[in-house]
Amino acid sequence: MKTDNKGTTLCIISLICMFVLPIIFFVVFGGNGDISGATARAHGIQIRLDIISFIAAWVLAIISRATYKNKFSLVLIILYGSLLALSIIGVVVLLLIMLGL
Repeated sequence: MKTDNKGTTLCIISLICMFVLPIIFFVVFGGNGDISGATARAHGIQIRLDIISFIAAWVLAIISRATYKNKFSLVLIILYGSLLALSIIGVVVLLLIMLGL
C-alpha cells in the first residue's frame, strides 16, 4: 500500500512539473510586452526553467513506472508521449506551411 502512495506522489509531482510550473513561470517571468533587455533576460530564464520542469516531469514519471509499477505512471507516460508526438507533428506542419509546401 505504501509503495502505491509513493508512486502516486511521484506522479502528482510529475503532473505539477509538467502543467502547473510552466504556468507559474509564465506569470512570474511573463513580460509586459516590453522588448527591453530585462524582459528578454527574464524570458530566457523562463524558457530554461520550463525545459527543466518538462525533463523533471518525464524523469519522475519514468522513475515511478520503473520502481512502483502503478497504472497512474503508465497513463502519465502515454499522455506525455502523446503530447510530445502532437507537438512534433505541429512543428513539422508549421514548418511545411512556412516553406509553402
